[in-house]
Amino acid sequence: MSPSYKIMVTSIDACGHINASLGFGELLQNRGHTIIFTNRQKYKHLADKRGFQFIPFDEEVFAGEKLTPFMAWLERSYDLFHKDATERFKCFTQKDRDSYAEFVEGYIKTNEALERVLKNIEVDLIIGDLLVPFPVMAKSKVPYIPLASLNPLVLFLNGPPEFSGLSVNSGDKERNEFREAFEWAMAPHKEKINNWLHEHGLPGLYEPAWFLDRPKHFGFYHYPEDLDYTEVGPVLDNWVRVDLSIRQPDNDYFVIPECLKDKPGKLIYFSMGSQFSADLQLMRQLIDILSKSPHRFIVSKGPKGDELELPSNMWGENYVNQLKVLPEVDMVITHGGNNTIMETLYHKKPMIVIPYYFDQLDNAARIVDKNLGRRIDPWNLDEKYFLESIESILNDNELKNRIETISNNMRNTKSRRKAAEMVEKLIEETREEKITIIPKLSEKHINDDFIPYPSTVEQ
Repeated sequence: MSPSYKIMVTSIDACGHINASLGFGELLQNRGHTIIFTNRQKYKHLADKRGFQFIPFDEEVFAGEKLTPFMAWLERSYDLFHKDATERFKCFTQKDRDSYAEFVEGYIKTNEALERVLKNIEVDLIIGDLLVPFPVMAKSKVPYIPLASLNPLVLFLNGPPEFSGLSVNSGDKERNEFREAFEWAMAPHKEKINNWLHEHGLPGLYEPAWFLDRPKHFGFYHYPEDLDYTEVGPVLDNWVRVDLSIRQPDNDYFVIPECLKDKPGKLIYFSMGSQFSADLQLMRQLIDILSKSPHRFIVSKGPKGDELELPSNMWGENYVNQLKVLPEVDMVITHGGNNTIMETLYHKKPMIVIPYYFDQLDNAARIVDKNLGRRIDPWNLDEKYFLESIESILNDNELKNRIETISNNMRNTKSRRKAAEMVEKLIEETREEKITIIPKLSEKHINDDFIPYPSTVEQ
C-alpha cells in the first residue's frame, strides 16, 4: 500500500487561482493523500464538498477590507481596459501606476495569514498558486511547489511578451513597443514587491519572468500539450507542464431552464468571468448584440448581475456552475481565463474569446494561432462580425474535429500522473533527509556519564 501524505493547498484570493489549486488537490486526493485547503473563510464550502480539510485564514489580517486590493483597483480602472493592450499601458498615469502597486498589499496580507496557519500545523508539502515569491514559502522548511495557472507564455522567453495578446508570428516592432509600455506601467508595482522581499532578506523578483516564483524544486504550469508554446521554447528551468486537473462538478446535472427549453437555436454559454463581468458597460453591450442572435444563451451575469436585464433568448444567474453547464451547450463565449479555456476544450466545445486583460489576451491569441476559434476585442466591437462568427463556428465541422482531438489528448494524458509522482517522490526524498544518527560514544563521554542525544535529529 502506498504511503499517504498530508499536503496543504493554497492560493491568492482570486477565483481562477483557487479553482486551479483545488483541481490539483483533487488529483492528489485521488491518490490517497490528505488534502488541507487553507484560504479565506468564505471558501470553506469549496473544501467541504471535496472532502478536504479546511483551515481558515485569520480574518483579523484582512480586517476592514471590503474588496481585495486587486478588485478595489479594478473597480477604479475599467476605462483603462477599453483599449488594446499596448495603448492601455501607454495611457497609465502616475496615479494609475501607484494605484496598481497598491494591490501588492494583498500579497503581504496573504503571506501573513499563511505564516499564522503554518505555525500551528505540520504538513509534508505545500502547493500554492500565489504568483510572486512569498517570504513564508521561501523560508519554509517544508517543500513548496508553485503552481502557474495563468497562460504559460511568461515561461517562454523567446515568445511574444506575456499579457500582450500578440501572436507568436508577431514582429519585433510591436513586441518591443508593448514591452516598453508594460515595463513603464508596472515599475512601481515591481519595486514594491522587491522592497517587500528585500525586507525579508530575500532576493528580488526573477527577471524577466517576474510575475511568477522561481521554483526551488519544480513548479507546474497548466496547459494542454497541443496548445503549448513549443515553437518558441524552451521553457524556463524547473517548470513542468501538466494538463489542467479538471475540477469535479456536483453529482446533479444542469437542467435547461423552462424559458429556453422549447425555443429554437443552439445553446451557448456566455461568461466574462467573475471579475470582468462587473464591467456593466461592457456586459450590456455584449448582451445587446447577442439578443439579436437566433440562438439561446446561458449567461453567468457576475457579481453585479442584479443590475443586468436579460432578453428573451437568455437565462442567467449571478453565478452559474460552469462545469455543469459545459457538457450541455453547443458553444462557449468566454473572457479567456485559463481555467475556462482548458475546461471548454476538455468538454469539446468550440469558442469565441473576448479577452479583457493580461493572460486572457494571450489565450485569445493562442486560440486564433491554433485555429480553434475566433477572437473578439471588447474595445473594438463589431456587431456584424460578432454574430457572423457565432454562425461560422457553429457550422465548422473541421474545427470541431480539431477540438475533439485535443480533448481526447487531454483526457488520456499521463502528465497528471507524472506530476503526482513527482510530488510524492519529493516528499519521500525530504523524509529520507531526516536520518537516524546514533553517535559513537568515546571513552571520555562514557566516563563523564554522558547522556546520548535523541536517536533522531533533523539534518
